[in-house]
Amino acid sequence: MLICIPVNVTLVMKMYCKLYIHCSSVGSVTALLEKQFGNYTKKNNWYYFRDFDIVFDMNDEADCNKMRTYPDGFLYYELTAELEIYDDHIRITDRILKLLWDDQLPAVASCDYEEELNRYIFSL
Repeated sequence: MLICIPVNVTLVMKMYCKLYIHCSSVGSVTALLEKQFGNYTKKNNWYYFRDFDIVFDMNDEADCNKMRTYPDGFLYYELTAELEIYDDHIRITDRILKLLWDDQLPAVASCDYEEELNRYIFSL
């Protein structure tokens, strides 16, 4: 019996991150992402970009008064997103957050590596 063992196999580990976005339009966010990261394919509710996949959901807990409270007001933003990144997760997450903040869309990342991300500050 011959057993073949693959050589030079690269394992890709996906990193998960949850985003809270102060925006009520998935279309606005996907348009920004497409402009920055290129075309995507969509299957069901998932958007597949080259370097990451993202799915959006309207936040049932959204509350315009509670979102102004510190420090957890972001939990009440209108839109949440689950982000799965294949490689260079810190750089890509930073790019996504900067893109949103530059377009006046406050966003917060909740992930295992959040302490390594840049900080963006904006008053609601």
